[in-house]
Amino acid sequence: MLGLTSLTGGPFVTVDIETTGCRPGTSSVIEIGAARIEDGVVTAHFSALVCPTEPIPPAVQHLTGITEEMTASAMPIEEAILLFRDFAAGAVLIAHNYRFDLSFLDYEAERAWGTPFPRPVLDTLCLARRLCSDVERHNLRDLALRYQIPTVPNHRAFPDALATAEVFLAMVPEIQAAGMTTAAEVARLCGVAQQSRLARKLALATHLPDGSGVYLFRDSESRVIFVGRAKSLRTRIRNHFYAADDTECSSPASEVVSIDHIPLVSGLDASLLEVRLHDRYQPAFNRNNHQQRRPVYLHLDPAADYPYLRPTRRRLRTGELVGPLGNEWAAAIVADIVAEHFGLRRCRRAVPDCLEGQCLRRDRHLCHAPDVLAMGPDAYRARAHAAFAVFNGEGADFREMLHTMQERSARAERFEDAARYRDAARALDRTLSALAVARRASADEVIVVLEGDEHSMAAIVLVRGWRFATIRFTADDVVSGDFGARILRVLRRAQQRARQDGPLTPRRLRDIGMTDAYRQQQAPMWIPVNGDPDEAAAQVLSAVRRALRVPRKRHAAV
Repeated sequence: MLGLTSLTGGPFVTVDIETTGCRPGTSSVIEIGAARIEDGVVTAHFSALVCPTEPIPPAVQHLTGITEEMTASAMPIEEAILLFRDFAAGAVLIAHNYRFDLSFLDYEAERAWGTPFPRPVLDTLCLARRLCSDVERHNLRDLALRYQIPTVPNHRAFPDALATAEVFLAMVPEIQAAGMTTAAEVARLCGVAQQSRLARKLALATHLPDGSGVYLFRDSESRVIFVGRAKSLRTRIRNHFYAADDTECSSPASEVVSIDHIPLVSGLDASLLEVRLHDRYQPAFNRNNHQQRRPVYLHLDPAADYPYLRPTRRRLRTGELVGPLGNEWAAAIVADIVAEHFGLRRCRRAVPDCLEGQCLRRDRHLCHAPDVLAMGPDAYRARAHAAFAVFNGEGADFREMLHTMQERSARAERFEDAARYRDAARALDRTLSALAVARRASADEVIVVLEGDEHSMAAIVLVRGWRFATIRFTADDVVSGDFGARILRVLRRAQQRARQDGPLTPRRLRDIGMTDAYRQQQAPMWIPVNGDPDEAAAQVLSAVRRALRVPRKRHAAV
């Protein structure tokens, strides 16, 4: 076993690579350099230029000095990886920031012979962070200066690999002084002692596409244990298997046996599908970051003589409703502070009954019924309208008042009052933000969101902000007319659903928040549908043709 390799006598191979980018399978290796250590001495060198499968970016050429002319006649990566395997046979690999170098080497090894390079793999970056606390930065150049090694790293594979070897040899006395003598003990210090069991699963992701989408990890009983999404499926999934795994605790990477994936071209489509898969499978290793919260409203009935402001879960037919809101805590705090500031009642009992019967709030001098009766219903109704205006455009003034009261309370050392006003300001901000989201969602009954690339797209149809349907299609579907027929049918059904005053479910409320946040952050193509569905479908089809560069008519067509 390589873990029993002695630090002083066993074989080690330090390796460094240069690439055209950061994603294995998409970016290409352009150089491999390595140095072999035996009995504490560098005994052999390996250096090979590799012909890339893509152009070398100018920034990489400037950094490394490797030009396309230098690699034009170089060996392909399939040949270079086999030569490197023979050079590193029987040795423990060492790299500086091993996750980058080994991600490329493992990917090419899996393609060439089906398995990644054997573990453990040591990392001089992790070692430096644990051994060299006096060094501010732990890059290879700074470590070379600290240990006074003769080789200067210069962003070429072999000099960097040789510098890594010299740094590692300089670290060996410090490692031995800490009581470690084998590669397995050093791997434990680096935090990768159990990484070998994860590396064996890298082959699960070798043949995955490099595009965006959603993926599902399944265990030995085919249960979904983790759901995620990524812009690069292969890169993201492979990163799971390079994580530190020094404990016996279970993780998605340690329990996965098979991987399913759904390629998608739309980020919004991926986000909405991910949370629905969470709801369906309830994966054991997913955090519940997208909770389904029941809608909350603030209700006030202006027609009543002495109305009161209160949070409610019901969408009442009478009176004025503020919402929907997603946070019950914020709704309760805001209702309480607004009622206090404007002198509104906070009791659901009728005013005469409140005065005649037993009332705990009156016993604690918190009941406003006597003052309410003294001012009369008209004056009280004016206060209620002023309170309701906080949610209809005058929230900034009320927020400023809360901040002023917080500062006054703090200066007077009434810290409990200051904390209360601080929480009220936060709750008001959250409430007003939720109201702004609700207003944007209800501005248009039906909206079509278009996202994609030059080959395929997704049309997400929203009804009052929540996802009604998703159509995934390609350019061929547009040419054949299939997409035009589908979008017309969906828009007709969406407009019918928009006219129905159905309940706002927790899932729809979550969709509204997600789609609004995505719109603010990513600004996708956003097409409101307010008129005839046939005209709207034609408008969507025209936008799709422009995006996919599909001509309306083909030359020489009959």
